[in-house]
Amino acid sequence: MAIIDLFDAHAPLAIEPLELSLFVEKKLKVLIVRADLVHPLISGNKWFKLKYNLLAACKQNVSRVISFGGPYSNHIHALAWSAQQLGINAVGVIRGEEVSNPMLVDAQKWGMQLHFVDRANYRMRHDTIWQDKLKQDIGSGAIIPEGGSNALAVQGVAELMRDILAQQPSLDYLLCACGTGGTLAGLISEAPASVKLEGFPVLKGAGFLQDDVLKLLKIAGVDTQCSWSLDLDAHYGGYGKISQEHKAHWLAMEEQFQILFDPVYTSKLLRRFLEKVEQDMFPVGATVALLHTGGAAGATIDSVSA
Repeated sequence: MAIIDLFDAHAPLAIEPLELSLFVEKKLKVLIVRADLVHPLISGNKWFKLKYNLLAACKQNVSRVISFGGPYSNHIHALAWSAQQLGINAVGVIRGEEVSNPMLVDAQKWGMQLHFVDRANYRMRHDTIWQDKLKQDIGSGAIIPEGGSNALAVQGVAELMRDILAQQPSLDYLLCACGTGGTLAGLISEAPASVKLEGFPVLKGAGFLQDDVLKLLKIAGVDTQCSWSLDLDAHYGGYGKISQEHKAHWLAMEEQFQILFDPVYTSKLLRRFLEKVEQDMFPVGATVALLHTGGAAGATIDSVSA
């Protein structure tokens, strides 16, 4: 399959209203950007983050790529399928002890080689010397960073931002959940001064993402126009931590809006947004859009902490 066939034939981007009496009371127009619907397997923002990474791999005749993620990584899942479609071998370096779950079973079914590393080694994933040692163990390959977050991802997500603005030129706020910061950086790179971007990290103590996003914008050569900020209160216990309390919120929101949200990213984004609306943290009359970044496969997570 040619890269243009894989990444230029996705479903049109849908933007839908979110309706709730709370939004009427607070006089807000609230929308949800359904990036989760662009493709059934390349989930949401991963479509845009992988596009130019894999285009570059094809142009350079790369036969093997190596990337990183947790055991429920949507990035690993999407990379495994798209690499197979393009005839590229893929290796997923997975954080933690060897496990099996539906996400990883899919990845292996699509031909991805899995290599598990302990958490101490996984923290070295950005170190080029450590990467060289890793390649001695698993073989050579082109590195795609965790989450696909690099300058090429910024370029891809910028296209998503242009599509959003084409449909909603009077948008005031755009909100998205954050893991590695690549999606937020891509949105910022194309947002005009009239739009405020808010990132909602799902990691505890994620203030470091401020610098990570700035670095991504710098390597992408972007001069930003919009204002942006991070809300550090959307982790609800930490990355991948799904308490019984949050599970109840997550399932209630799915019932309320009749939309599937993943437990790790979009459910926490929406929960925190609803709290901020209750606290009058958006001006009356504002148009606010939330980016649904996909990851419904992550709803298979069954480890719920107390």
